[in-house]
Amino acid sequence: MSPWFLCCGSGRARARVIAISRAGGTARDFDSWPAGLGDEIELCAVQLPGRLERFPEPALRDLRVIAAEVAAATAGLAPLPYVLFGDCMGALIAYEVMVALREHGRPGPAALAVGFYPPPDQPRVERRYSDGPAGALRGRLREVGGVSPELLDDDEFFELLTPTLRADFAVFEDYRHRPEPPFDLDVLVLVGRDDPYVGAADVRGWQRHTAGRCDIRVLDGDHFLLRDNTAAVELVRELAIRAAGG
Repeated sequence: MSPWFLCCGSGRARARVIAISRAGGTARDFDSWPAGLGDEIELCAVQLPGRLERFPEPALRDLRVIAAEVAAATAGLAPLPYVLFGDCMGALIAYEVMVALREHGRPGPAALAVGFYPPPDQPRVERRYSDGPAGALRGRLREVGGVSPELLDDDEFFELLTPTLRADFAVFEDYRHRPEPPFDLDVLVLVGRDDPYVGAADVRGWQRHTAGRCDIRVLDGDHFLLRDNTAAVELVRELAIRAAGG
């Protein structure tokens, strides 16, 4: 199995979900998903360099390099219709994975699902943290949440994780969208009702990137609702079932 994927399935799967986590995240962020996806859907979570078992590898800072690697790695997966899912920064990566797949004539996803991030042609960066003072980076993580205060207070832990965090911030800070023809597939966009950073108005532009349907769903929770929101998993599951033919 490719180091780029951590897969879980029953062997009876009719479709697959390829899931990409947010900045600072890992493939393990989706450990609870197989129970909600059921036996018909295989989960393959993307494991980027610089985290968990790939920690010795340097984290990548170029979004298109990451996307090209993930796209190439899909060739090693057993043929199944699949849904590509990206959470926050993972949404940008997922979009560029589709671009790379199309450029190289490889099979693309049957549908795209993204969460908690605006469309790729809508700039979001207001301040750089990837190459700024470590204190500013730590302060930004405290502001956004998602990392426990206890871990952020642990200087040794934070120093160990800083290179990967800086790389992840660079991924979206340095990203510049290049116009592409719309994709011919349905897009599901998830938004948290109490998300202070990304609201329903911020994600409407995903419609520009597909000739298919763009379905925006507002769910109970904040920017990190995927941690305990079973409704989000069920929506992605429904998309994958449709990809499998019903």
